[in-house]
Amino acid sequence: MAQRTKIGIFECDDTLDPDRSRYGGYGGLISTWLKSNNRLREQTEIRVWDTKNKMQYPQSDECDVILITGAPTHPKNQELWITKLLAYVEEVVRAEQDKKLVGICFGHQVIALAHGLSVGVNNKGYENAVTNIQLSETGKSIFRQDRIALNQSHCWEVKEGNLGQIQNLGSTEKTAIQGLYLPGRLWTLQSHPEFDKKAMERVLELTRPEITEEEYRKAVSDNTGKIDQEVALDSLANFILS
Repeated sequence: MAQRTKIGIFECDDTLDPDRSRYGGYGGLISTWLKSNNRLREQTEIRVWDTKNKMQYPQSDECDVILITGAPTHPKNQELWITKLLAYVEEVVRAEQDKKLVGICFGHQVIALAHGLSVGVNNKGYENAVTNIQLSETGKSIFRQDRIALNQSHCWEVKEGNLGQIQNLGSTEKTAIQGLYLPGRLWTLQSHPEFDKKAMERVLELTRPEITEEEYRKAVSDNTGKIDQEVALDSLANFILS
């Protein structure tokens, strides 16, 4: 029997499901999403690490793939759990060339910062709910289509600049870098491919105090559920299992 690929989900948020009654925590939501793909369900082992509250981290041999979740904060925040997370990822980047990194929203920004890229506030404001992402040539090759629709919830971004060998996956009117890719090493998205319409409703409830009422109403209207979750997940499965 082939050895299963070990995925470590670094859970960076507890506001989405504080008592773990909805999804078994944010890590549980992502685990369920991953397991909805037959290949990932059959060929991987998934463990959630509470990197925010317990600051838990795996030993090197305990995971092959690190998936860093979203969080309602940013990677330059000096809270202890964030500085520890960034230091851990920086060490992975320096020392473990065989470890794969996956990032979602905040996780995407953490991985970018660990690679020396610039991260900061998006001057165009929040990007919320279903958004159509125009894919780059690299994005088209891994998603096998020209555009991808996914949910978003962010006001920070990876800034344009020299990405070196790393490739940008796509862009929107508000955000020039919508994902990062390096074959065998990185797969990140600024968006939230794990959020369906119901999860996005919950996120918008949490985000409402931080945006204008007009922005909130537009986001609710844009939360159509018409998203390419399976397309994103199939691409991620290809990356994880390759």
